[in-house]
Amino acid sequence: MPERTISVSTYVIVCVLLVLLTFLTVGVSFIPFREGIWHFVIGLCIGAVKASLVVLFFMHVIISPRLTWAVILIVCAWVGILFILTLTDYATRGVIPHMPGH
Repeated sequence: MPERTISVSTYVIVCVLLVLLTFLTVGVSFIPFREGIWHFVIGLCIGAVKASLVVLFFMHVIISPRLTWAVILIVCAWVGILFILTLTDYATRGVIPHMPGH
């Protein structure tokens, strides 16, 4: 069975995409949105795409066996759970008024 590899041209294309996405991130930071949350949302989406490209191509996950994919999916789900729990705690701060003695 021949070993699967990633060609050099694929690495160059992915590298160019990462540089373009970095420029896009900087460009979006200068766009004046009415609500500041959009900078955060767009920045996270671009960051997720960049992280996915790095993991898939530079860490060779795209040519890895299914077990590696399963581990990565489980880790992503766990990190998502941790983010949701942390953001839930942060978003509900101050909902309960300060109780004397606590």
